[in-house]
Amino acid sequence: MRAGILPLVVSAAVLAAGCYTGKLDRTELTPKGPTAEELYIAKSHAINGRAPTFGEKRRWESEVEERVYKYLREHPELEQTTRYSEFRFWWQVTNGSTPDEVRVLLEEPGEQTIDPVQMAALAGPQWNEIQTKTIKEAWFYPPAWVLYFDDASVVAIVHKVSSMAPSQ
Repeated sequence: MRAGILPLVVSAAVLAAGCYTGKLDRTELTPKGPTAEELYIAKSHAINGRAPTFGEKRRWESEVEERVYKYLREHPELEQTTRYSEFRFWWQVTNGSTPDEVRVLLEEPGEQTIDPVQMAALAGPQWNEIQTKTIKEAWFYPPAWVLYFDDASVVAIVHKVSSMAPSQ
């Protein structure tokens, strides 16, 4: 009889651990957001169930590079900012990025909201710090990024990190 109970106890422990790990998911407030490449790969996995092929990735890189160069030609003042390297070389959103810069790099968000209740829910425990800023809008980029804007630029970035993600 004892041999029959052990598998049940082990199964219950594994199930309980699995349920508990979901509670370890966390949100982090970060000064740098997603890179265009990170979101492109995540989108490919979500749509195709796989990473992009070499050819798909090269085509995408050419498109982003063209958008970035066009934007920089039209906005030469960006070269004088601290965000220039992240925008030009890393294709990464940072605090201070304008909505146009975000769209150049990440395209349109999965969702947008101006509802304070929804913005607070997306931020989780980070809302206490974020709400001290003048927040007008939040953009959600699946699978795990929320960008908060004031009237002119990104003022806060929240990254939802799974308990299954490797620690750094």
